[in-house]
Amino acid sequence: MKNKSQQNQSKPLTEDKPLRVLAIETATYCGGVAILDSQKLLASLHLNTTKTHSERLMASIHTLLNELSFTVADLDGIVISRGPGSFTGIRIGMSVAKGLAFAAKKPLVAVSTLEALASRFAPHGFLICPVIDARRQEVFAALYEKDPYSFCLRSKSDEMVLPIERLLPKINSPAIFSGDGSLKYQSIIRETLGSNAHFAPPTRMLPSAEDVALLGLESLRQGNVADPSLLEPTYLRKSDAKRPRP
Repeated sequence: MKNKSQQNQSKPLTEDKPLRVLAIETATYCGGVAILDSQKLLASLHLNTTKTHSERLMASIHTLLNELSFTVADLDGIVISRGPGSFTGIRIGMSVAKGLAFAAKKPLVAVSTLEALASRFAPHGFLICPVIDARRQEVFAALYEKDPYSFCLRSKSDEMVLPIERLLPKINSPAIFSGDGSLKYQSIIRETLGSNAHFAPPTRMLPSAEDVALLGLESLRQGNVADPSLLEPTYLRKSDAKRPRP
C-alpha cells in the first residue's frame, strides 16, 4: 500500500493539456524505458538480457531521447516503477528517476510494479494475479479485478510476499497469471487450480515500462506526485544482501 508521506497531492491538470512522460521499469531483470504522451506511445525499449540495469539504463534513456530529438526538459514528468521486485534493480531505477526529476525540476510519479503488470489485463473479466519471483521460495503478488464501471483495476488484496502454496488457496475463480514468478511456478499453479489457471502470452508476461508510463500519466494528471526526498522503494521484506563478516 502507498505511504502517504511519500505522496504530494498537487492540483489536477486540465484534461486538454497534452502530457509527456518518461517511464522507467527496473524492478525485475527484464527492464525497459518508455516515452508516452497523452495520445500515443512515442518510443519504448524493452530488454531481457543478462546485462545489469546499471550497465544499460542510462544508455537506454539517452537512446530514446536522441531518437525523438528530445531532452529531459521536453518532458512533463518522470515515472518510476517502485516495486516490489529486485532490491538492486529498484534502487538503480529509483536513483536515476530521482536524479532526472531533481535536475530538470520535473514531477516524479511512482507506481506499483504489480499494478502496472496487472493493468494490461484490466478489460478481461477474470481475476488478475501478477506474480514476481521473490527468491527464498517466495513470490511478490497481489490480486486485482476489473472495476465494474470502468476499464480500470480494483485491488482485491494488499501486496504480499509469501510462498506460492499460500497464495493459491486465495484464488477460487478463473485467474490470469503473469510475471516471472508465474513462469517459475507454472506447474504448481496448474496442478492446484486446474482449469481456473490462465497464463499471459510471452509478449505480455513480464513488466513493461509502457504500462508503468500509462499508470504514471494518469497519476500525474490527477496531481498525485511523489516527494523525491521521502520516496522509498516498496520492498515488502528486508534485503537478501548481507554485510561481509569482519
